[in-house]
Amino acid sequence: MRIFILLAAWVTASAIASPQQTASGDLHHASLRDWNQAADANRFATASDLVERILNQHDPIAVRPKARMVQACISRVAADFQQGGQTVADTAVACMAELGMLSR
Repeated sequence: MRIFILLAAWVTASAIASPQQTASGDLHHASLRDWNQAADANRFATASDLVERILNQHDPIAVRPKARMVQACISRVAADFQQGGQTVADTAVACMAELGMLSR
């Protein structure tokens, strides 16, 4: 019975975590202007996708904190940036470099 309860809890936790881990953002080629108008979930999903692709990391536990830092950096740049036409992906790469995530 105890194993069944643990298994049920694990399945439930996996089902809850899955949408965040598999959700894909659609702001990769969007402008910073579009980033400012997008939903937070879309921003996080896009930042997660970019961190995963650029840093070649596929472990959601390792990606999540880096994605949050990149998301915050993009939001900071987007809020201060005069030319809102710069793309989110370009800004993400610059943010990853600023945050020391890119190897030399």
